[in-house]
Amino acid sequence: MKEVYAIMEYAPLFVICLGLAISWNIATARWFLLAYGVFEIIDLVTLPITLQWSTHYYLADIGMSLIFVIPIVYRRNLALRLYVLSGSQYFKRVYRLQTLSAQECTILLLIALMCLANLITWLEVLAYKYYIIDSAPFKLYIRDNFMLLLHIVLCFTMFAFAMSAQVREKYAEQESVH
Repeated sequence: MKEVYAIMEYAPLFVICLGLAISWNIATARWFLLAYGVFEIIDLVTLPITLQWSTHYYLADIGMSLIFVIPIVYRRNLALRLYVLSGSQYFKRVYRLQTLSAQECTILLLIALMCLANLITWLEVLAYKYYIIDSAPFKLYIRDNFMLLLHIVLCFTMFAFAMSAQVREKYAEQESVH
């Protein structure tokens, strides 16, 4: 089962690449997937370090999960800032057409659930470490499978985001004209 967990750590990056291939011509989707991909790479690069923290790994994972909120919440403002600095029409287009999609809301919900699971695990591990409880059942029997399920749903959600990008951008273009 450890192999499945290891594979699923890299699955979002694969889905991001697939999503980019599908929706490369859609500026808003490309901007979101590239921004999310940067944070996914940061997460994968820092994973070997944070895994060594044992007890406090779960806090680090909460921090990384919260960082994934940045490309969802702040990318429109970042596109405006980059447009002002560079004058690139690409960033102007992204700023003008960027809207919050149902898939992005789902990703935010999944991130919140990941943070909650990690917080519960961290508190349980601390209680076990300081002999308050005799076992850590959430960590041992629930957390890993729950996180696996959330990663699978996250991958399907990002794929759905890429698949619906063209329709979403056409709708945003029509709305911006009116």
